[in-house]
Amino acid sequence: MGAIAVLGGSFNPLHVGHLRLAIEIHEALGPMIDRVDILPAAHPPHKAESHFLPFDVRVHLIGEAVAPYPWLACNPMEGERAEPSYTWDTLKLLSQREQGREIIFVLGSQDYVQLPTWYHGLDLLDRCSLLVAPRGFYSRESFVQDTRHMWPDATLVAPCTDQGLTMTCGAGRILFQPLPWLEVSSSLIRERWLAGRCIDYLVPRGVVLALEARREEIRRLWS
Repeated sequence: MGAIAVLGGSFNPLHVGHLRLAIEIHEALGPMIDRVDILPAAHPPHKAESHFLPFDVRVHLIGEAVAPYPWLACNPMEGERAEPSYTWDTLKLLSQREQGREIIFVLGSQDYVQLPTWYHGLDLLDRCSLLVAPRGFYSRESFVQDTRHMWPDATLVAPCTDQGLTMTCGAGRILFQPLPWLEVSSSLIRERWLAGRCIDYLVPRGVVLALEARREEIRRLWS
């Protein structure tokens, strides 16, 4: 049984940067994984929800984007919860539903170095493996140093992928995997869309059409 790679976030809305990252993960991990899940947070704990699209709308937009890829799915399970969407709690629910599978939680290096400030951030390895995608000038040496700072017992082992590094700590493992990043943000999409500017090729075509179909509702929420 293969692993599942998980991309979490608010996805307000999903854009081509998210989609391209999912594709790069799928290609880098290859036969290690069965699928990539895009897992939207229903109630992000550190973001005001006043300008968020409703959860069902964000799920719909993600569904439009992932439709062409049989290995890519939108996981809507956070919609079942009323409490804040802390990663620690989300991974508990996901591991219960995917018993026997390794869960590989993906995060950028800017979030990785902040794990000590997350809710149970340094305990995440009890519930998942981590894949760190470096951004900017975050180096392999920085990854090894930061990992050993967070988990002093972490050890370098044979890499799982080409061009990557693998460290283990107890039963958990942390993968360092250089991947291309597209410099696109959801805030940029919202600003351009509200201004009436074209967002073609910044979001998948299905997302463009879905936004237009609900223009008045979405304009009211994003304004």
